[in-house]
Amino acid sequence: SSKAASEGCPGALEKMAKTAAAASSRRRAKPKEGCTRRKSVQAPHKDRIVGVHFSDRTVAEALADIIRRKPDAVHSLMCRWRKPILRARIPGRGGRVPSKGMLAAAKRAVLRFFAEEEAVGPQSHVVKAFHIASGESVLRFDWREARKRIRAARLDRRHSIDTWQECLAMNSGSTNSKCRIYVCGTRRITLRALTSIMCHEGLHNLARRTRRGNPFLSEDTEHVAMALIGDPQLAS
Repeated sequence: SSKAASEGCPGALEKMAKTAAAASSRRRAKPKEGCTRRKSVQAPHKDRIVGVHFSDRTVAEALADIIRRKPDAVHSLMCRWRKPILRARIPGRGGRVPSKGMLAAAKRAVLRFFAEEEAVGPQSHVVKAFHIASGESVLRFDWREARKRIRAARLDRRHSIDTWQECLAMNSGSTNSKCRIYVCGTRRITLRALTSIMCHEGLHNLARRTRRGNPFLSEDTEHVAMALIGDPQLAS
């Protein structure tokens, strides 16, 4: 996932994680427009990177306070809007170091998902989730740019983009508009998990404000939207 790139919903990701953790057992200063880096939300465990996976009910309770809706109402939305492409254990069992073929297969699945969501326009669950998460009545969805970033995604085998000690994929660039998607090319992962994190990264910077000011939503706001459509990775 990411470091925050714009205004809106500061600290929501941390708040979700704390609330979710508490429920299962019973950002910060505004930066400039720049993207710096967006890292998929995973956590290190020994020498592996393992996604922190919460149940839908737990996530709904965490989201309810952020979007100011009742937990049952949030859970109902999540059940209706759940996208299987985002629901994968990270990095999954029996994975392997990603090949160009694996990356190409993941790209095809994500591009197909994006095309399906774009085709239904305002009825898209992705679109609805971003509206709820952002509180914006008008958003522009740049599906063309999202597809372009997915097609251009690259494996980083030489650790030239990151050391890959804390994540498996990221958006990296000098600004949000110049971000590119990179995937760790040395850690084992299943195709399903790779597809999931590619989709996650592709959804960053998809929704844009149309009013004056910074058009990009914050990382936290984007993660709220993704959680509403079934992405269970909430904490790093």
